[in-house]
Amino acid sequence: MRASLYIPSFFIFAGGIATTHGLTIAITGSSQGIGLDAAKRLIADGHTVFHACRNQERANAAVDGAGGGIPLVCDLEDFESVRHFAETLKQEAPKLDVLCLNAGVAPSTKATKPKVTKDGFEQCIGTNHLGHFLLANILSHHLEKNGGLSRLVVTASSVHDPETPGGSVRGKGGATLGDLSGFGIRLDKDPDGATMPDGANEYDGMKVYNDSKLCNVLFCREALKRWGDTLTIRSFNPGFIPSSGLFRAPREDNWLGATAFTLFAGLVGFAVPIEVGGKRLAYMATSDDTEIPPGSYFSADKVGSKATIKADGFDDTVVSKEALDNSLASKLWDRSTVICEC
Repeated sequence: MRASLYIPSFFIFAGGIATTHGLTIAITGSSQGIGLDAAKRLIADGHTVFHACRNQERANAAVDGAGGGIPLVCDLEDFESVRHFAETLKQEAPKLDVLCLNAGVAPSTKATKPKVTKDGFEQCIGTNHLGHFLLANILSHHLEKNGGLSRLVVTASSVHDPETPGGSVRGKGGATLGDLSGFGIRLDKDPDGATMPDGANEYDGMKVYNDSKLCNVLFCREALKRWGDTLTIRSFNPGFIPSSGLFRAPREDNWLGATAFTLFAGLVGFAVPIEVGGKRLAYMATSDDTEIPPGSYFSADKVGSKATIKADGFDDTVVSKEALDNSLASKLWDRSTVICEC
């Protein structure tokens, strides 16, 4: 059963927060985790949600779990699938208000060799950055048609910054893209090529995930420069959520250890439940520019904080030093454009 594609927008003020109702929203990765939780909340509030999921089974599960929405396939590891989804969405949603780039994968920290996307790129960067970069570029003009009200929301992470807890464990794994000499190498054609964006050959599953989140923040920085006149660009840190599907690989590596760590993290207060991340995503998708200024990167003011709105401490936060590098942001964008052919 399909939900109606569009309901006229209007603003309400709930607890001082300016939010828009009746939005048409597309969310990648809405079959589980914070994407599913946010979709459920958005649908309950009267928004129309398009589920962009890896396969039809996941898309159907998203509809069941969220209580509605329109199921579509968008495999971010496959450029052809991304392009097909984008064209289908344009037809199904003549008016698109919000695009949430939320899906993500995290490699096993024990991995010594990278998994590869269908297009031959390292899986984590290929999914978390390149697939989303292509999708945003295809849909940017479609979003622009909405009278300057459209929003692009990116799920980033505090781990993009080596100076934050989790951004560098025991001094290792900190995000840095270097000169991008290893970025976008076709590992299916060059299996001995650099596996890391900074040109390193030794694969580091923890670092490459952190690198992908740095790519997300740099993407937003450059998107604001290129699209800021017609689109609202914003990103956020959903919090450390070890119970989410993102941490599937660590659980497969060591189920008992990962489960114990999840319980410990919750007890000591530096982890947050999926519901908090879902509320934050829904908040980023629906709040207007007076609440969340363009170009913002929202994060909680304290590790483990369960704040989900600005008034409670979920607010604009400074990004890492490397994420402030305009030259790097521009170079990453140009490289990504060539790789994605967009």
